[in-house]
Amino acid sequence: YALKLCDSIPANCVQLRNLLLSAYPRDMRLPEPMTPNLKIDLLPDVSRSPEIAFAYADVLDQEHLKSDLERFLISQNPASFARDAASKLFAASSPDSSTEPDTWTPVERFNVGLINAFVLHTVVTITSMSDSTARESAQRVALDMLRAILAEADPEACYLMVNAISNQLRFPSSHTYLCSRLVLALFSKSDERVRECIARVLIERILVNRPFPWGLLVTLIELLRNPYYAFWNHEFTQRSPQIVDILSAVAKSIRPADTRALSGSGALGHGLAAQTLA
Repeated sequence: YALKLCDSIPANCVQLRNLLLSAYPRDMRLPEPMTPNLKIDLLPDVSRSPEIAFAYADVLDQEHLKSDLERFLISQNPASFARDAASKLFAASSPDSSTEPDTWTPVERFNVGLINAFVLHTVVTITSMSDSTARESAQRVALDMLRAILAEADPEACYLMVNAISNQLRFPSSHTYLCSRLVLALFSKSDERVRECIARVLIERILVNRPFPWGLLVTLIELLRNPYYAFWNHEFTQRSPQIVDILSAVAKSIRPADTRALSGSGALGHGLAAQTLA
């Protein structure tokens, strides 16, 4: 129920979210995320899907998104689906107009549960496909869909959407593997606004006390280490001295050596994965 509980956690409660998402099956032994040349696509657990023990799709049915999303991932029809989905996902909430202004209680600007459910059902639909060709095709469709949706999002909506994807970066599973590939491909192929948002979401989750979700660490390490993503060349990494200090500390915690000097293939083989998805 960790993902369900995340629907109710305020965005600024990063450590509480990490506590929930760091849980993993008691019979599983997590690989060390900083193992050199770790290939998560070769781990046996990435072929298994985690159990989802709650009816997450109910909120999608209410917005008539569930069946449309499934159809789009398979057929890419209708062509307007991403834009239509964005309008529903990012429809702003507003206080009850019948309530006096001074008695309004704080409300979420967006329906976080709907956004989280949309991402989760995208992942569940793709990973449940038995045909590998259809699954790879659906992953590319999902990447283009998410890019289009993020293009429609304002900064807060973009943050919530990236958060929803990052919530899937947990213990080794088909969900973690797919979302790790999606995050890295989105970083590679999106504009600077989305790239900065991805960097913010991933990095802010390791600036709090442990524990950190395994899949989050694996994805962030790949993003920082693999020269394919040219992370250190982006302007947002040098925007202020404070940001430089934070990123330098993160880089040192991942590898004491100068991260900028790293070259060669990614430690996790995700560089190729991102190119394949794109």
